[in-house]
Amino acid sequence: MIKKIYYIYIFSFLLCSCDKLLVKKENQEEILKEKWSEIDTNQVDKPPMFTTCMNEPEEIDDCFHQTIIDHIKAEITETKISVTESINDTIWIPLLVDKRGNITLEDFKVPEIINTQIPDFEKILNKSISTLPKANPAIVRSTPVTSRYKLPVVIHMN
Repeated sequence: MIKKIYYIYIFSFLLCSCDKLLVKKENQEEILKEKWSEIDTNQVDKPPMFTTCMNEPEEIDDCFHQTIIDHIKAEITETKISVTESINDTIWIPLLVDKRGNITLEDFKVPEIINTQIPDFEKILNKSISTLPKANPAIVRSTPVTSRYKLPVVIHMN
C-alpha cells in the first residue's frame, strides 16, 4: 500500500512538473522586443550630432550642445526683448532627438521670473528649436534610437 502511494506521488509530481521541462518555442519578435527593452537608450554608442560636428570626433557632445545653445542665443538676440528687472537664471531645456534626427522641445515649466519678464519666451524657444538643422540620431548597436537631453541655458538680461 505504501509503495502504491509512493508511486502515485512520484507520478503526480512528474506529471505536474513536465510542463516546466518542455522547451518553449518563443516568437522571434517577442525576443527582439525583450532585448530592445533591456537597452538603456541613455547609454548610446554614438550621441546625436550635427554634420558640422563630425570634424570634431572627440568633442561631439560638446559641439552638439554648443550648436543648440548658439542657435537659441541667436534667436533670443534677434527678437527685441525689453525687461523691467534684470534676469540671471539657468533653465534646463528638455529636448527629444528622434531616430530620424528631428529635434523637438518637450514640455517644461518656464521659471516665473522669466515668464513674467518675457511672456513669449516659450514661443521663442520653440521657434529656435524648430529651425535647428536636422541632426544625425544617436546610435545604439548600429541602430538609430530616440534620445532625450536636458540642456542648461543661462539667461542673463539687464
